Amino acid sequence: MNLTPRQLQVFVFLAQTLSFSRTADAFHVAQPTLSKTVREIEEAMGVRLFERTTRTVRLTVDGEALLPLARRLVADLDAGMTELEEVLRARSHGLAIAALPTLAATLLPPIVARIRQEEPRSVIRIHDVVTDEAIDMLRSRRVDLALTSIDIVHNDLAHSEIFREPFVLLTKVEHVPPFSSWLHGELAALPMISMPRGTGTRQTLDAAFMDAGVRFRPELELRELNSIARFVLAGCGTALLPLTAAELVRMPGLAWHRLSGAPERVVGIVSRKEVGLTALAARAMELIRTSAARSRTGPPPDA
Repeated sequence: MNLTPRQLQVFVFLAQTLSFSRTADAFHVAQPTLSKTVREIEEAMGVRLFERTTRTVRLTVDGEALLPLARRLVADLDAGMTELEEVLRARSHGLAIAALPTLAATLLPPIVARIRQEEPRSVIRIHDVVTDEAIDMLRSRRVDLALTSIDIVHNDLAHSEIFREPFVLLTKVEHVPPFSSWLHGELAALPMISMPRGTGTRQTLDAAFMDAGVRFRPELELRELNSIARFVLAGCGTALLPLTAAELVRMPGLAWHRLSGAPERVVGIVSRKEVGLTALAARAMELIRTSAARSRTGPPPDA
């Protein structure tokens, strides 16, 4: 019998959920691909594991008998991989951080320089990605820390808030909003340019508008801050951005406006609960906290 670790994981997940759709989503494959994988697992084991109809999925007697052993094997594999990752990171003086682009551009450069000065042998990798990608990289052990929004709590991850920042309205200089408070209805009526779903910014905005019973429907969805700023400058609409993001796209012809009662983006450091931090990761976390605290002691003036 020649089963791969991934095949064992697929069997255990499907046996626990009894859902082909959820399992396909969890392993990022199409359902036909998952069905093929299940057939390969059953061929390798020499028994049928699942009984499937158009409406239900259930384990066979053989599947139920093999599930406890498969669970132990997957748990042992995960524990072994975690220990291996810890040893390799510690011995290689490596540090990997996934961060929102705004935070990678503002908080991390001086921190990376400081760590390299303190530990010349360190090998540091920074990934500027959106929230969903940062969490995926953390879970897959490709990074030690994630610096991202933490509005959504994950039970398997440890969250540590470092600061909060309000959303502001980005407009052309001549387009001064006729209101100074966060009014969901008036904001929803504006031609809005927003980041796409999957970003922390969009998740926070969607939740804020939904709580007020208003649907957030941007006319344009753009991932890059510079692109958003250029479209606003061209008169294609306005944008709601976290303060840090708005500060990064200051340019002639643009202005951002504080609105009282605006929702806040919660920014924090996220790590895996089951893995202890290396000395280098712990030092990075300490420096990030100190830097974030200093940067928030005095808010910058409005544009």
